[in-house]
Amino acid sequence: MNRTRIMCLVVAITTVTCASAAPPRIGVFDVKAAGGQGADVRGLVGGLVKEGYAVDTFRSLQPLDLLRFDIVYLSDVHNPGNVNNGWRRNIEAYVASGGSVLQTWHHHILGQVSRGVERVYGSRRMHIVPGQPAVAGLDDFDAVFEDHIVEKVGPAGTVLIRNDAGQPVAVAGRIGKGKVISTGLALAIPNGRTTRPPRAAELRLLKSFIEWLKPEVSATERLAAALTRPRLEISPSRVQVAAGFPAVLTVRVGAPSTASPVVTCAGASVTAEKSAGLDEVGMLHTFRLEAPTAARKAQTREFRVHAQVGDELLEGLARVESVHAPPPEDERRGVWLHVGEDRHPKDVMPELKRLGLDMAVLRIAGGTAAFYASQVQPDVRDPLAPEGGDWLAEAVKHAHASGIEIHPYVNNCIVEGRASKESLERLRAAGRLQEDPDGRPIDWFCPSQEINIAAIERPMLEIVSRYDVDGMQYDFIRYPNSQGCFCAKCRARFEQETGKPVADWPKDVVDGERRRQWIEFRCERISAIVKRVSTRIREANPKARISAAVFAGWPGCRESVGQDWARWCREGWLDAVCPMNYTLDSDAFAAKAAAHRAALPPDFPILQGIGISAGQGTMEDPGHLALHIALARRAGAAGFIGFCYRPKQTTTLFLPLRDWLR
Repeated sequence: MNRTRIMCLVVAITTVTCASAAPPRIGVFDVKAAGGQGADVRGLVGGLVKEGYAVDTFRSLQPLDLLRFDIVYLSDVHNPGNVNNGWRRNIEAYVASGGSVLQTWHHHILGQVSRGVERVYGSRRMHIVPGQPAVAGLDDFDAVFEDHIVEKVGPAGTVLIRNDAGQPVAVAGRIGKGKVISTGLALAIPNGRTTRPPRAAELRLLKSFIEWLKPEVSATERLAAALTRPRLEISPSRVQVAAGFPAVLTVRVGAPSTASPVVTCAGASVTAEKSAGLDEVGMLHTFRLEAPTAARKAQTREFRVHAQVGDELLEGLARVESVHAPPPEDERRGVWLHVGEDRHPKDVMPELKRLGLDMAVLRIAGGTAAFYASQVQPDVRDPLAPEGGDWLAEAVKHAHASGIEIHPYVNNCIVEGRASKESLERLRAAGRLQEDPDGRPIDWFCPSQEINIAAIERPMLEIVSRYDVDGMQYDFIRYPNSQGCFCAKCRARFEQETGKPVADWPKDVVDGERRRQWIEFRCERISAIVKRVSTRIREANPKARISAAVFAGWPGCRESVGQDWARWCREGWLDAVCPMNYTLDSDAFAAKAAAHRAALPPDFPILQGIGISAGQGTMEDPGHLALHIALARRAGAAGFIGFCYRPKQTTTLFLPLRDWLR
């Protein structure tokens, strides 16, 4: 290393050392931005910033990106999405060099310290293990979310927190020069889906974790040790876009000097950017690379990126795949939407037409509730009801005036959140709701009871009989999960239909010798409802097309929720199926879309559900939406439905695509 480089490093290290009293720089991995599976992190980040922490989000798990931070926060990372294949090794190397990692709830790496292995439902009380510095001064507390994950403690782990059963829920340890805390708590995820700013005991716990995790090796020292020679990274290294949209990538160059690198790429534009982290000391440099793609042409191109750093020339490769498939004839283009005062049909329906859409799938009933002037549902929640109005009648009128098809949908089996307090208490008292294996209530209709099947059927028949709708859709036509229903009525029906009593209930059907029979029994219960209700809908209104919003994970949903939707299609009980393919991960979306097509007859209409604003994340970029539409078309879908409509966000996404859709 020459004298100039040595002096630059001394200046850089001195700069950071003088600022050592500053709070640690925290990098929160944005799993949604990376197209992965996990809770949205915006609420968590906002809460940490409000508490005075230096926080940035990031979506690459390559070494240069990780090394920008003192603490890497991996919040609920089921699947990291579009990251490089060596991401686990990168995190391990980052920790070994002196960085810190906090991983929460669903987490599967750094097993030397701990990793999550088993989810526990309905338990909140947590107990601090005395004498551990990472939780010093803290008291026992109740977790904000009622579920948590038990840890498998590794050889380098020390237990910090246990649950009521004495199982480990948080573990700390060291790997090399770095520190790790793994916890099965859903920190800052109070509803299990999206983050909120941490508060009270949860905030105190998080602050204590961060204090212990402060690295003992400065970020600049870690970076200098890693950059014995210049390094070039491109993220993502492979990107998909809809044909005609530009591919945008991030290029980082790390160098053991303050010399500014020159980055070029033939056929693409490169722009220098200022990025948070260690860029200010001249060791990291960030660039935006934008590669164009040809319209209406599917192709894969390679872009070679060159970085000149002093006398050294670095080279990297980015692969850009542009996806194109022509729209099918009479493509159905729609959105799911909810009743709300900010989305009156007189405003929404013309707007859908302006956006190039032609189908509105409107939630109109569920449980004992109705969002229209129902004569069969006890809990009418129609915003127009106080003035004698009818939301569904208005929706039909304005939809047809705008050339929009209207397909109401009903939340069929679920009751919780869709019944008044009085109605819910009556259902519980009557024994009409589900039970888990331990006999605890689940506020969903038990599908073994005729009175419940009739309750599911009534609003659907009323809608197709009284209103000029174009279709009718099932939703929540399933069990909540593998935990229901184990009530006495379900047991009696199972034993009757299989012709054999269950010796050890419910163990034999949960994980014993009768499990396969139980899976088929649950599928049959739900399928019987679909067969019966669809038959009566066709009798009442032969013109109404019947569809169902179904789980995207086929065929696993047969086992997980009793939803045998491919059978419903083959038997003719549905006219179209709408898999809820809600993910920001384009690879996962494409794989599931292909599986859906393979599961059904070639000409059966599939309307791919796209999560434009769902529990799995919110789409911000019209190009991202265009890619998922292109992938759906490529997989042979007859159309798509976006979940769910929000006035400003939906317009922002679809308006730039209006001409492209055609």
